[in-house]
Amino acid sequence: MALITRCSECSTVFRLTIDELRAHDGQVQCNQCQQVFDAFASLVTIPESLIINLLSDKESTRISESVSPPRHESVAPAFDFLNQEKDLAYEASLLGDQPPSRKTRKWLFTSLMMLIILVGYSLYFYRIELSVSVPAIKPFLEKYCLLLQCTISLPRQEKLLSLESSDLRIDPNRPGEMVVLTATIQNHAPFPQELPALLLTLTDNQGQPLAILTLTAKDYLRPNNKSKFFAAKSEIEIEHHFDNSELKATGYRLLLYYP
Repeated sequence: MALITRCSECSTVFRLTIDELRAHDGQVQCNQCQQVFDAFASLVTIPESLIINLLSDKESTRISESVSPPRHESVAPAFDFLNQEKDLAYEASLLGDQPPSRKTRKWLFTSLMMLIILVGYSLYFYRIELSVSVPAIKPFLEKYCLLLQCTISLPRQEKLLSLESSDLRIDPNRPGEMVVLTATIQNHAPFPQELPALLLTLTDNQGQPLAILTLTAKDYLRPNNKSKFFAAKSEIEIEHHFDNSELKATGYRLLLYYP
């Protein structure tokens, strides 16, 4: 594309460059009649092929490949472009609002689709973290999961749980060798979490494992505790009874984990 303007006095057609337009705020001097005029007033963009046609038509049109800047001092100074972005915006305004090419539209469409896919994957894989950090969008995430047939479970940040205390002793309120495991576990997270599992390893006098039990919330929550989640910044007292008459365990190890 070429930039073309016309002298306001003698109608001579000139081909300009962006630098020439910048130099004196669009003020140029006609090489034919010496008239100073505003090049922006009749500035147009045309294909290069038309320039060749105009140059070959000597009888109807004259085209000058360059123009001179005005010689008087009253001409406005050149634009002071602050950065490259303004240069690009300025050039775009000179070239006019050209419709995007097919290749550009295809690139924009592909970029948009990739962005949508990326956002979709992020919402899927980080739905739990997002529901905790931004509770306001949880209803949206739940509807989103209905479409994808996924669920938004509670967080399972094992590092934010701690076993505060535990004890294994004979239960005096029950006959035989019934023992009771008691413990206090704490959730240090500022958000609710899923109730963890407990891995109970029963040992003999030498510390060798005799049995390993996995206890879930339904196994260790006390009857009066109907909790379905581990509340933020809270602790839970747990309790579990079992018969030790066959194992004869004398020691134990207890571990918190998420299966």
